[in-house]
Amino acid sequence: MSLPLVETFYSLQGEGSCVGQPSVFIRLGGCNFKCVGFGVRANIEGQELVGCDSIYAVRPNSKWQYLKSAKELLDKLPAFNSKHLPLIVLTGGEPSLHFKNPILLEALQILQTKGHELWVESNGSVLFDFSPPLDSLHFTLSPKLAFSGEQTPLKPLQHILDNALEVVFKFVLKSPEDIQEVQALLKRLHFKKPPLVYLMPLATDQESLQEGLESLVAVCLAHGYSLGQRLHIQLWGNTPGR
Repeated sequence: MSLPLVETFYSLQGEGSCVGQPSVFIRLGGCNFKCVGFGVRANIEGQELVGCDSIYAVRPNSKWQYLKSAKELLDKLPAFNSKHLPLIVLTGGEPSLHFKNPILLEALQILQTKGHELWVESNGSVLFDFSPPLDSLHFTLSPKLAFSGEQTPLKPLQHILDNALEVVFKFVLKSPEDIQEVQALLKRLHFKKPPLVYLMPLATDQESLQEGLESLVAVCLAHGYSLGQRLHIQLWGNTPGR
């Protein structure tokens, strides 16, 4: 048994409800979606690929590390201010693909015991059991809309809503008209309380980000949703490890 690790880094959370908070990111390798509709092009080891802005975490490549123990994963976490524990953010790829991996589960249990708040950035398409330590996770769910070329099934989304400690939705919109699809999806789900929903533009550079944010202002005001920042792009552009 091994765990595919793409990278770990200490930075500010750039998206969702915890934007701006110091966070240790653990990016795991592998995804069940390709998301070619996002249109980000990358050359990975001589192969031209099209997908999301973290496509280097989707297709296996020589930069991935295959860890053999929880200690090996914990030893790879970057240094941080131990007096103010950062969030631990699992991202990918699709991190929930590894929720049966004992290496990851042991590492999460140790991090939880140390007092870290654990977050997962997920497309919400994978079914898994909410046994400890997964029952302590906070979720930022980003269901994919039709333009991505993928579709997130309802059953896993509802399962997470019914069992997770906390759930926030983060939708990437290509145009303001995509709000109709967002609304249709949310109406098919059942919530214990009104969901916290963030709308973000499809953008990989500062110019397109600014234009996209401006285009979504009216949509957020009309529907009562939050305008989601992409702080990391604003600060550093589409740069891995930031």
